[in-house]
Amino acid sequence: MPMIDMLTAPGAPYALAAVAGGMLLFWGMLLLQRERSLVAGMALAPSTVGMSGRYLAGQFTGIPVAAVLVVMVFVGNVQGDTRLLLLVSALAAYLYLGVVIPRKPLVQRQREAVALRALTPSFISFVRVSLGSFEAPIEVLRRYIVRPRPQWAAMQATVADALRVSEQHRLRPFEALAVVVRERGCRELSDVCAALAQAEAEGGRIDTVLEAQQATLEIILQSEFKRMLRRRTMYLLLMVAVSLVVGILINLLFVMTKGGSIFSTL
Repeated sequence: MPMIDMLTAPGAPYALAAVAGGMLLFWGMLLLQRERSLVAGMALAPSTVGMSGRYLAGQFTGIPVAAVLVVMVFVGNVQGDTRLLLLVSALAAYLYLGVVIPRKPLVQRQREAVALRALTPSFISFVRVSLGSFEAPIEVLRRYIVRPRPQWAAMQATVADALRVSEQHRLRPFEALAVVVRERGCRELSDVCAALAQAEAEGGRIDTVLEAQQATLEIILQSEFKRMLRRRTMYLLLMVAVSLVVGILINLLFVMTKGGSIFSTL
């Protein structure tokens, strides 16, 4: 069946309507998430209902697109490389629209949590030094974001959201920071900010709290770094073993098939 006949077939409008409906549903979910973030004054973690809606919208969009490409292959009797290209495109369209795009907020949140975790020790040191010079917590946070630095981008964005939340909802600086960090998904930084907020509310010594939190975090990071080194060492040894086995097998096959006879002609 020619391409133009497929586009004018009786079922084509329904397939196009399904694709358009899925895209509208997905766009609505994006607008809803953006509105929630604007109302809260900070970037919010995707909720369970929101992620379910994103997966549903992705399926409603990905399945019709993939189905249209598959139907084009079988109904149009496409052969050769074009057939393979359309089938691969159908699979890629379903995976991208139905899996990759719906999971994008979770992937971004996980990457941001990893970045915040790596920046937590330097942030603790910055706050300790600043509070040691008797600066107010609000001034400490403001000074942290005065000069944008690419390597501090994740933490500076978090602190900027905390300052915005503190101003909008009349919260103490470290209390607002604890609220914002809770949405970021970084457990270590969340524990530090919760301790800071508690010390700020109770009038305790914040430097003592930070010293204890920094010592605990350094122990955790050192243990995880050692585990990562051991894991990479095991992977390296496994790769060396596999390369040795493959090399020995190739040499045996070379000898068994009299491959050395090619050198007798030289």
